Amino acid sequence: MTMDGDGAADPREVVLRSAGFAFRPPAGWTARATLGGVLLGHATIPGVILVWGHGAGTVEEMRRVFTAGIAERGLRLAPAGAPEELAQDALGGPVEGTADRSSLLGWAAMALAPEGGGATVLALTSPEGYGPAYRAVVMRVVESLRFLPPDQDLAAHFVGVWWHFEQHGVSSQRSASESTVAMRADGTFTTGREPGGSAEDGSSLGRSTSSGRWSVRGTLEQGELVLRYPDGTRTVVPYVVHREGGTAYEGREYYFDGVLYAKDAKP
Repeated sequence: MTMDGDGAADPREVVLRSAGFAFRPPAGWTARATLGGVLLGHATIPGVILVWGHGAGTVEEMRRVFTAGIAERGLRLAPAGAPEELAQDALGGPVEGTADRSSLLGWAAMALAPEGGGATVLALTSPEGYGPAYRAVVMRVVESLRFLPPDQDLAAHFVGVWWHFEQHGVSSQRSASESTVAMRADGTFTTGREPGGSAEDGSSLGRSTSSGRWSVRGTLEQGELVLRYPDGTRTVVPYVVHREGGTAYEGREYYFDGVLYAKDAKP
């Protein structure tokens, strides 16, 4: 089955193209799409498995994300100890916490894709139902992971110069600023800012002049731009298509890091 992309080569696979990976649900577990990833449930085993993408670029960054836990929407989870190394580019361990004040126990793992980013797999249940089987079911998902190659057709929609324009102040004190990012077909990019605005304006794409290499993972609707710099660092910029009046401006207008950019549309 496919959650947000082209059909899976293996009919048993769930393809999460926006996160750049596919996996096979363990026997007896069924999958359905959620806003952020995939939810797996079982007819007789209590609890759930959650699978979603992460944006970490290295194992150390992944370890920091794992250690930080989760605190959102009534869900609070923290590691119940230091994560263990599962493989060269994967780690995992038990977690504990609450959901709407109900206690939870579980087991979580994170795996790193070759190009950065990757998959998070989390099995949760009540303290009464928890046991070694939850680690085993997470590991079956991790072992089935298949990271998808970059989508060149998707990348072609982002080649061009993207502009963000803002005005500041009022009347005679008004000034304007422009943020740009030029993404080229050869995989290189250059960002810049025209004078007239605060350094805090615009998204992370336009805060300073920089250059490097770029790639994209996701769909025309939403995903992430990955910017890699010559010093080895990188920035992950989430994007979502601009919609207005029932029209989706795919390939033309996107919110990059929450800020609206338009392609080849200098004001």
